[in-house]
Amino acid sequence: MKGWTNDDRMMIACCNDGTRPVIFKIERVDIPENDEEKEWLEKQNFHNFAEDAYIG
Repeated sequence: MKGWTNDDRMMIACCNDGTRPVIFKIERVDIPENDEEKEWLEKQNFHNFAEDAYIG
């Protein structure tokens, strides 16, 4: 899914039922296992805002 969203930890998926479509927002939750990972996560900018959304 790389490049489909501004955040590689998130994706949008949908059910292919034509009469009752359902849209899912799937997000990965990062839990650091050590101090090095914790420091790396704190430096990342994983914020998404409404104005960043693609609206067609």
